[in-house]
Amino acid sequence: MQTDNQTSTAQNASVQAGGFTASRIQDDLSWGQGAIQPQAAYTSPDDQQALLQAVLQSLEPVAEAELPYSACTDGRLPVKLMNGEIIPVREQMVGADIVSAFFVAEVLGAGFYKDASAPVTERVADVAAFLHENGLLPSSHVACGAAGGFEPIVRNILAFAGDGRFTARLQALLPDGTYSPALQSELAAALQALLDAQAYAGLSAQIFLDAVESVSGQRAIAELHDDGRGVHGHVEEAIVRVRVPGYAINEAKVAELTGGREVFGVNDNRIEKLARIFGRGNDSDYRKAYLALELFADAGHGTLAKDLPTYVVARA
Repeated sequence: MQTDNQTSTAQNASVQAGGFTASRIQDDLSWGQGAIQPQAAYTSPDDQQALLQAVLQSLEPVAEAELPYSACTDGRLPVKLMNGEIIPVREQMVGADIVSAFFVAEVLGAGFYKDASAPVTERVADVAAFLHENGLLPSSHVACGAAGGFEPIVRNILAFAGDGRFTARLQALLPDGTYSPALQSELAAALQALLDAQAYAGLSAQIFLDAVESVSGQRAIAELHDDGRGVHGHVEEAIVRVRVPGYAINEAKVAELTGGREVFGVNDNRIEKLARIFGRGNDSDYRKAYLALELFADAGHGTLAKDLPTYVVARA
């Protein structure tokens, strides 16, 4: 059995297990506004390291058949797919790929849509069809917070932009060359115009579910467990950014190893893949899409949670 090496300092902690390492970034989501906050029962460094060990031990390869699908960042216990199957391990995105991709399409606007002023239901359907055309099966889950809270997240992207901690987080997590203040301002102007035009009137989580089911079927829709703890069952204690292509967190195994603890998961290679798909060979659109995806991920977590540490997972 492998011996796990653990180190920690005031600003940074790293844990190794199972051939992977998790390293903490400086940002602690102190600027967040959400109700999901650190669990009082797990406040010591040893508690946090035990959770990270479990996360690293839970990482497993995503089956080839599951790579076109995605899962939400949600850390709650999986229940079942809507077709009755057990939920398999899938790469994670905030809101799964359908919600994150919709945000990118909105930022690109007329650069993506044939009719950027079409009703929101049609725009979501256009995004689902676009993902399918590019080899992905748009996915979602019942009562997705990012889907139901899409407009509040958009508003918070604009509000958080004035906070240097939010900008520092973007720069810490984005690859070199994908961030610039000018580009962020350009995207913010596009978002403000959409809000001014009431572009999200009538948008709901059900619209995303309907678009997903029409393209990908019920196998693309998951049900997650609400056990009454925290916020609708959410007791996530950390945000884990997985940078090992082809691997994802098995949230059920994390819960099994820790007695029910949770983390938010994000697969960074999935972000890059979506940015490349939306870039369609255009470097400018690629950078816009990449920044948009990072904005949505970070503001999404900042809308849902507060004071959670973030760890980047790589091969040891």
